[in-house]
Amino acid sequence: MEKNMDFTDIVTKRHSVRDFKDQPVTQKDLTELIKLAQRAPSWVNSQPWKVYVATGKTLQNIKDTYVQRDSEKGSPDFPVMHRDDWSPETQINMKQWRHEIVHHFESFDEAHEKMSGASTNLYHSPTIIFLTIPKGSSLWSVFDAGSFAQTLMLAAKDKGLDTIPTYTSVRFPDVIRQAMEIPDDETLVIGISIGYPKDATINTYQSKREPVEKILKFKD
Repeated sequence: MEKNMDFTDIVTKRHSVRDFKDQPVTQKDLTELIKLAQRAPSWVNSQPWKVYVATGKTLQNIKDTYVQRDSEKGSPDFPVMHRDDWSPETQINMKQWRHEIVHHFESFDEAHEKMSGASTNLYHSPTIIFLTIPKGSSLWSVFDAGSFAQTLMLAAKDKGLDTIPTYTSVRFPDVIRQAMEIPDDETLVIGISIGYPKDATINTYQSKREPVEKILKFKD
């Protein structure tokens, strides 16, 4: 893995990569990253997470099955809320994101083709890291899993790797459970694709953030 970066650079340069090289990430490097992610905080140090790493033939079988079932409606362990049910502010942000993505490409058709193709093929990533928590967990454990995921993604960026956390990778939990031998008493939270980015237009887009003044309030 590559040299360490300045922490501010790690945070600001981390973004979702949607097309990966087939260059594998070594098991040693993945183990190091996951060990770092274990330093994430959790409720009373409960450490509710379990980690399953799919590579090689196992991941290819998952990808093949997902392509075959692409036209089916997903049924992730965490229900997906329709965009219209999100708060007005978040809907505006999502609409802006879609607008930016479309205009990042030369045409709407190209944007649709590249984004849809990337999603269908699970971003061509050589590795997907799946996170679970015990079924029936407190919502605080979902927060803890998010802390683990963010720590993992920042650690990856520090070592020259890119990532994307995706709903797409967990939309068919039955496929993942069977392939990864995940017990029924665990909830599949998220899949994180990780690897080395291709030199592609889809990977040069970096989403914007709200002005900090819009989300921040001090009360002395």
